[in-house]
Amino acid sequence: MTGSTDRRTFIKLSGAGVAALAVGSLPAHAWASPDSDSVAEPGVDPVTDLGEPVHKTQALSSVIGHGPDGEPLAFFFVEGNPTTNGEFAVVDIRSQRTILDVRIPLGRSSQRTMGLCPVTGHVYFGTADRGELYRYRPGADDVDHLGEVLSGQRIWEVAVGDDGTVWGGTYPGGLLFSYNPDSGEVTNHGQALPGEQYIGAIEQVDGDLYVGTQPNGRLARYSLSSGGFTEVEFPDGPVSANVSKINRRGDLLFVTTGSWTYVRDLGTDTWKDQIPSISGYGVSPLDPETGRLVYMRSSATIKSYDVETGALESIGWSPNATPEDWAWIDLDDSSAPGPALAMTYWNNGRIYARNIQAGSGYYHQPTLMGAGAQLVAIGAGPEGSIYTGAYLSPPGMGRWDPDTEQFTLLDGTSQIEGYGTFKGDLVFGRYPQGRLYRYDPSQPWRMGTNPGAAVDLEPYEQNRCQSFVEMEDRVAVASVPTTGRHNGAITLWDPDTNHVDVFRGVVENQTPVSLVLHDGLLYGGTSINGGYGIDPVTEEAKLFAWDPVTHETLFEMVPVPGAPTVSGLVVDDGGRIWALAGGTLIEFDPDDRTVVRRVELFAQRDGSRYGNEHVLLIDHGRMFGVTLNKLFVFDPVTEDVTVLYDGSTAGEGDAADARHLAMDRYGDLFFIGQSTRLFRYGLPDDTTPPVVRAEVRPGDGLPARRRVVKLSASDDETGVAAIQYRIDDGPWETYRRAIVVDGSGGHVLKYRAVDHAWNASAVQVVEFANR
Repeated sequence: MTGSTDRRTFIKLSGAGVAALAVGSLPAHAWASPDSDSVAEPGVDPVTDLGEPVHKTQALSSVIGHGPDGEPLAFFFVEGNPTTNGEFAVVDIRSQRTILDVRIPLGRSSQRTMGLCPVTGHVYFGTADRGELYRYRPGADDVDHLGEVLSGQRIWEVAVGDDGTVWGGTYPGGLLFSYNPDSGEVTNHGQALPGEQYIGAIEQVDGDLYVGTQPNGRLARYSLSSGGFTEVEFPDGPVSANVSKINRRGDLLFVTTGSWTYVRDLGTDTWKDQIPSISGYGVSPLDPETGRLVYMRSSATIKSYDVETGALESIGWSPNATPEDWAWIDLDDSSAPGPALAMTYWNNGRIYARNIQAGSGYYHQPTLMGAGAQLVAIGAGPEGSIYTGAYLSPPGMGRWDPDTEQFTLLDGTSQIEGYGTFKGDLVFGRYPQGRLYRYDPSQPWRMGTNPGAAVDLEPYEQNRCQSFVEMEDRVAVASVPTTGRHNGAITLWDPDTNHVDVFRGVVENQTPVSLVLHDGLLYGGTSINGGYGIDPVTEEAKLFAWDPVTHETLFEMVPVPGAPTVSGLVVDDGGRIWALAGGTLIEFDPDDRTVVRRVELFAQRDGSRYGNEHVLLIDHGRMFGVTLNKLFVFDPVTEDVTVLYDGSTAGEGDAADARHLAMDRYGDLFFIGQSTRLFRYGLPDDTTPPVVRAEVRPGDGLPARRRVVKLSASDDETGVAAIQYRIDDGPWETYRRAIVVDGSGGHVLKYRAVDHAWNASAVQVVEFANR
């Protein structure tokens, strides 16, 4: 790279440029040259913040407890985003009032990390992004911030023991910790099981704790007296990547993993039963009327389970929600006296309850603040609208219409990881099922109809579909494997029939994250990372070619030593493949399979897990890109890089970023900024390069010891930004006045012009010989 210029400086350059320098060892003199007659209008900010496409209220952490007067309360921790801290709320279930709603001082997100103290009724919860622990005392007007528990660890589970000790599990260490509410002391009890990076479920049973792990869905028992862990094997081994909930109910232990709940007899210390088709988190407390029934959601309906006989029966209640927390409460309803079974649900903090004896129901969706949903992908549809996928987003995905300049929420999609096109339709992939959808933008959106039937890649241990390439009658899809697994896949998907052929390990123990099609072959870049919850076993990302006919990997190579990702692949008009390895730009010749050049755009470290937010885009010969939180334009001839946006000029500080990149039907650039917001970089309509001319005096053929070269250029739209030239093998220079070239022998002068829309004329050549 020879240099960089911010856009504010760049657009002020006159048509004749700003500098002319001596080249190599050749003596050079310069005379003034007139400016061009067309200059771009200065002072116009091309960046527009379009707002948040998706707003959500996501409460993964919740419990049901009681207030100071015994009234039933629901407690929620609601997800924030990187610019908005998380929210803690308390809802009075009887009156349906939100009686407390505050932002916490540190931390924005949680997993299912809330526990209720059986001694004091206090509520404890933790954050999954910072590892901060909090307490709420019912009746108080704010939360108590107890601090960070373990440095470098995120909290993945919180439970409270019989004596009021707070227990927690972490990621990425898979550590068990305890917090003493009296002394404030935190104790690290170590990793539950080797290779397990998460603890996601904890339950005390007398002198032991049962602990559920991820990414291999294992169960361990921790002795409070000896401080040791012992694995407890499932009847048929692990059946899911994680253990999501453990509940003690009388003399039985209910362990939920995947779609199964296993029942263990604590008296005999043996497995007793297994319950299929489970959705939701755990089972209810024992029925206070009979003392022998617990309730769970199985096959999309609520069922009772008899702890003595094992009988499983539907009770005729099918709320459209998976339970988070269960409790028996008194609704103080004279028309339906007696206990009601209540449950919370993570989407919008919804609360459901049912008096089973009376058959009466209760429902409330509280008023909560929520926050803008963090965007994880954007893409241009076949009609040129911009689609935005958001993190764990039950509201849906956003669509930006460049004509109306409005967002539309397309409901029911959840988290979308990548977009593509097929036969004039939009295709996209949903996490965590690895679900592939096809949508016709010319018809109304209706989930289930348009888009219609989908196909899942989760059975093939793939869940994040990030790159889509249309191939006549199929779409090639690059995907990330599920938690705890290596070997991402290339899937050949026929959207007409939903038939898929899945090919894992096209690059062994790596994940393909970016694909392009060139001369019938798929070229791809990889990440060294597999699914979450497992460490990489390779050290350098690769560039590869894969044959979609023979299903063979034809070659693989390391284009940038030590780089963890290679992504953003595009093909230029000359058939060269370009890619990003963090801050390094790669040009690759597919004919001889060599890296032609590497250009360091930015020196900082690449902290991306998959690199899928690093994108290159070529439009009318101009190369735009996003990497390391910067939007830039790159000149392949001069190797100049111009940063168009990094947030610094807007005063956004640490919150500023630029991730992902797409272009709408009018040729404007779109990117994710400040995590939750869609930004537009308005490009001029000009896609025509300038016209550049050279005048050499004396002309070639006439004897001379020196030549005077005058360059001029014109551009009828945005105006000429710079004229550039190089002599022989010297560097490219910016022209501002006539060049005098001394020195005997033959010389080659190359020259070009660039306008204010970064259109560049073709490089032209003039040759002459001096005496």
